[in-house]
Amino acid sequence: MKMKKLLGCLLIVMVGIVACEGPMGPPGKDAEFVRFTGDYDVYAGDWIPRIEEGDGYFFHYFEYEFRVPQLTNYVFDKGFVGCYLVQKIIYNQRENLVQRPLPYTIYGFNDFGEPYSENYSFETRPGYIKFIVKYSDFDEIQPLTCTFHVVMMW
Repeated sequence: MKMKKLLGCLLIVMVGIVACEGPMGPPGKDAEFVRFTGDYDVYAGDWIPRIEEGDGYFFHYFEYEFRVPQLTNYVFDKGFVGCYLVQKIIYNQRENLVQRPLPYTIYGFNDFGEPYSENYSFETRPGYIKFIVKYSDFDEIQPLTCTFHVVMMW
């Protein structure tokens, strides 16, 4: 009886693997995918302050948008766009570059010892990627220079 269940599970797995074969790219391309990667720097002075009104309060945040022609309607509808915050960290007494997938939140303390967080996220629309920084205390201090790594697949 156990052997029949094992064979049944194996059969289900095999059907699943075979069913996943097929073209992955746009029509006319056989079983291939296209990818684009790029790094985008937003300098401290380039962040654009924005205000969004909530229920009796104003929410301050910062954004910067890049024109990305590779982000076509097809990629927007059927592809994948991933963005990462690139940072230098000290690990084992050496400086290392790391990529942190967005959205990503950094936790810290302000000059008064109060906890706060800064949240990095992104939005896409055909032709554009917008990077956004929001502070938990709605601070209006301009974010620092940031590098973002973008990966798109279709």
